[in-house]
Amino acid sequence: MELTDAPTLFGLRLEMTPTQVKSIFGKDLKLKIKREGSFFQNFIEKKPPHFLFGVRALYLRFFDAKLYQIEIFYEPENKRRSLEEFLSQLSAELNLPPNLWNTKYGTSELHCADFSLVADNVLNPRVELTDETIRARFEAAQKKQKQSND
Repeated sequence: MELTDAPTLFGLRLEMTPTQVKSIFGKDLKLKIKREGSFFQNFIEKKPPHFLFGVRALYLRFFDAKLYQIEIFYEPENKRRSLEEFLSQLSAELNLPPNLWNTKYGTSELHCADFSLVADNVLNPRVELTDETIRARFEAAQKKQKQSND
């Protein structure tokens, strides 16, 4: 699967610009990112907007004005589901073949040509969708910046 096959999570797609992400959230969330940085919002003390129903916390990570990582923590359920049950539901929702997941030590991963998807159910059900090309550029930039500061 290629980046164009990457799933959409709550209307969010990898490589969206901050402006495109803001258009999805409207006035419900205050996203203040221009080119690089992270956005975090939790809904422990308040209810999430209707379009994020079931979400407990949301991380969005940007580099070079592109969304490269979406991490979502879901609300815990009254009845704790197994990782397999979570993966089955997630695969159905994202239209992904359930047999593509590789599970090891309580974490399941799906690696494709340009993106990865990680899911676990350690504290709460969690999913992390990453554009691996942009993440590599981000990590290289961080390393270069660190070396220039040394």
